Amino acid sequence: MSLRIGLHKRMQIHVAALTQKALGYDEFTRRAIEQERMAQKKSAPDALTEQQTCLSQNRDPVILPQSPEISGERNVRLRRHVVSSPISGVKAENEHKKSMRQRLVLVRGAWRQFQKTRDRDGVYGYLRAVFSLVRHYRGRRRTKRLLRRSFKFAGLPSDMSMDPFAAVIRSTCEEKLDRKTVSKWSRALRYAARFKKPRVRLIPFIKNRGGINGCAALYTEHLGRGGR
Repeated sequence: MSLRIGLHKRMQIHVAALTQKALGYDEFTRRAIEQERMAQKKSAPDALTEQQTCLSQNRDPVILPQSPEISGERNVRLRRHVVSSPISGVKAENEHKKSMRQRLVLVRGAWRQFQKTRDRDGVYGYLRAVFSLVRHYRGRRRTKRLLRRSFKFAGLPSDMSMDPFAAVIRSTCEEKLDRKTVSKWSRALRYAARFKKPRVRLIPFIKNRGGINGCAALYTEHLGRGGR
């Protein structure tokens, strides 16, 4: 008999037929092959209907043993379902809410590192951390949320009109900078955010335009011409 089914299925039918006493080897094999061909042509609901038809006609539906490969595939689908469950979604949302504070902690860590090094260029590492944080949330249109979280993070009164660069600097410098310095550093970063090309790194960009003082002056000059 020519069988147009996979070798693995044929072996299943053969093993099951050897243990079948009620129908006999030949009858069991014929029915199993017939049902296998029908199952390949029908969807899952149709296959269920076929099983019900066998019962109504007083025919025993042939149930083949399930292979380990099928069981493994089902387990994979089950794991995927668990990952995409509503509970997992809530956990992901909670992690997202924590991430803003965690990012502020990292920026404050960059500030403390700058305070320890006392290196002339050490401030650039801190400004790069501030710049990356603000650009990250500005790109997601969450600047107002960043302002609220920043002031809350530092225990400062909220000022929603403040520039986000200045707000993050004030919130992470541990109140060791005066308003004039905060303003100057903020203007330098605002100038970089406006004119720096995406592929250009922040620190070379600032240094090539006169450093922090130069970028702050360029930003003020730009505002003096009516631009923002």
